[in-house]
Amino acid sequence: MARQATPAAGTSGRALSKNGSTPHGEAWGALTRAHATVTGRLQEALAQADLPSLLWYEVLAAVAEAPERKLRMGDLAEALVITRGGLTKLVDRLIKAGLMERTFCETDRRVSYATLLPAGAELLEEMRLVVIGELAVAFSANLSSGQAEQLLEMLDRI
Repeated sequence: MARQATPAAGTSGRALSKNGSTPHGEAWGALTRAHATVTGRLQEALAQADLPSLLWYEVLAAVAEAPERKLRMGDLAEALVITRGGLTKLVDRLIKAGLMERTFCETDRRVSYATLLPAGAELLEEMRLVVIGELAVAFSANLSSGQAEQLLEMLDRI
């Protein structure tokens, strides 16, 4: 049996535009373009500062925010929206760089954690300065603090 499409909540059954888009589709497109633009700016700023990639920053930041500066590998993969295999390779590179270590649960050796080392925390702070500065430029040029807060609230609802 074919599934019948129903209008999404909030569209009031509005018809598609001539190019087949809806306000929700256009919002999604704008969101993905904004993400790609800001991500590119952050990558470029980190590279210009001779720092590792944005992905390294995201891993270090996620683990730094966790209790005891350690995070279960599965939880970290979920937080970063990355496969466990991809995360394992990435964490292995961070371990090799002396920024993290892998630790194990005392009661269940099958559970491993990515644990931030002092060198990783130091690098994170250096990277954080670049990221915060670039985000301030990218956002403050076009949004007031109040508008940024409204955007955050809207995105959190999604």
